[in-house]
Amino acid sequence: MTVDVPSLVMAAGGEIVGKIRLQKVVYLLDQMGLHSGFSYEYYHYGPYSEDLAEKVEDDVVFGHLRASQRRRLSDGVPYVAYFAEAAGDGDQADARMPIGRIRTALAEMQRHSSTVLELAATIHWLAVVEGISDWKTELVRRKGAKTGNDRGQRAFELLRTLGLPPAVGSAVHP
Repeated sequence: MTVDVPSLVMAAGGEIVGKIRLQKVVYLLDQMGLHSGFSYEYYHYGPYSEDLAEKVEDDVVFGHLRASQRRRLSDGVPYVAYFAEAAGDGDQADARMPIGRIRTALAEMQRHSSTVLELAATIHWLAVVEGISDWKTELVRRKGAKTGNDRGQRAFELLRTLGLPPAVGSAVHP
């Protein structure tokens, strides 16, 4: 059984902007103990779940989640924003992880850019899933300029705040 994505969106204040953000939020929550039921592989933007992408599409098609196509003002690049207006207030996000902890983590993640979330998820993946001890060098190799402007450090600090410091050999929650 997979987690109820509209409830997670409600727990995030009713809106999550961007496919990358949604993927990284669910991935990081899984590492904290959400146990969403989604499996992940590494792709260009870090950990990615095709199952999650399909679930979100289904939720949009069946009206459980709204999606709004938008364009960035700076360069016109398209993105999507997800909205949930489900009954309740997100309390059903997942019984295995306290809703207060989910909301606190989501609020912390909402304070950061999608790029910082991408880097945080990638750091975790490199250190824990791939077991790369020099994940800092590998992060720069894979992500290049995205790690600049202190974004790599902010990603590392986000992981610490979430209780997910990148220690090699740590258990990964499926």
